[in-house]
Amino acid sequence: MEEAKRVALNVVTWNSQAYLPNLLSSLEQQDARDFMVTIVDNASTDGTVNWIQESHPGVAVLRNIRNQGFARAHNQAIAMVLSRWTEAELDKRYVLVSNPDLEFGPTSIRLLTAYMDAYPDVAACTPKLLRAFFKSADEDRRETEQTNVIDSTGLTITKARRVFDRGAGEEDKGQYDMKTDIFGCSGACVMFRASALVASKCAGEIFDEDIFAYKEDIDLAWRMRRLGYRASFVPEAVVWHHRRAASVPKANWLKMLSLRRTKSPFVNYLSTRNHGWVLIKNDEAVNALIHLVWWLPYEIAKSIGALFSWSSIKGEAASLGGIPKMLKKRAELAPRVKVQGADIRKWFV
Repeated sequence: MEEAKRVALNVVTWNSQAYLPNLLSSLEQQDARDFMVTIVDNASTDGTVNWIQESHPGVAVLRNIRNQGFARAHNQAIAMVLSRWTEAELDKRYVLVSNPDLEFGPTSIRLLTAYMDAYPDVAACTPKLLRAFFKSADEDRRETEQTNVIDSTGLTITKARRVFDRGAGEEDKGQYDMKTDIFGCSGACVMFRASALVASKCAGEIFDEDIFAYKEDIDLAWRMRRLGYRASFVPEAVVWHHRRAASVPKANWLKMLSLRRTKSPFVNYLSTRNHGWVLIKNDEAVNALIHLVWWLPYEIAKSIGALFSWSSIKGEAASLGGIPKMLKKRAELAPRVKVQGADIRKWFV
């Protein structure tokens, strides 16, 4: 058997064939080759799997017969690679969680890996994500515009419990070009230390599979912070992202409610439900009380807005119905929590 690479780059696809040629081409152009690629397909109907098998037969593909969601599919890929690494290796082995709609700069994987090697107390790091889009809608001509507009330089959390991508929508003028610790990393592109992922499991899962998709990255980032792990931003590593639902950091409540109406009903349902679950699992009573004047008006505004959206109403109901399960998971994690109160509170802006 071929020796396992030190970096496992895992991609979950669902009708993502349009983006894969550019993604895989960018991976072929990397200036370091110490990584392996695994694609987990969630029952695509657009020919994704056939295209991969015909054009990139060396890429490992795990095919699900139904859409298992982002969380479950990435857990499957992580479990596969962990089976190839020994426990003694995990501190120097890395899992690179990647969206299918990415285009990696040619040095990005090497720079992320070097950073993790240099800082063994860091559990996760993210590159500078810039926005990209297709210049043409022609399926046979997927030329990309790689912009200088920031997509994410890490996750930021506010006192109102809104989480957004740091710098999203800003022109990149180097204003974030400093290696720094961040609250967490966007699930679009994040490199994890394998040993930290194993140690961060809750109820036996790395990504919470009840969350299914949307905000599972926030849940894991918050959980890892509570467990005492660091997350960092590595500005030299650059990746472009064809984001379809952009983060809007400076949007007021009315704008946020308006944006909610542009989401598909299913996405809006998941986002609404998972917001409550992430708070129940990770927030602390003392911090919630201190920040009451910020988060309570926001939650009231959200609840009022939900009255005009059936998917939001269902999401709120599902969030309430899942409280016992989330409290059980919170209790399972509690004995391992190392960071509480003021130490967590400093991340709220």
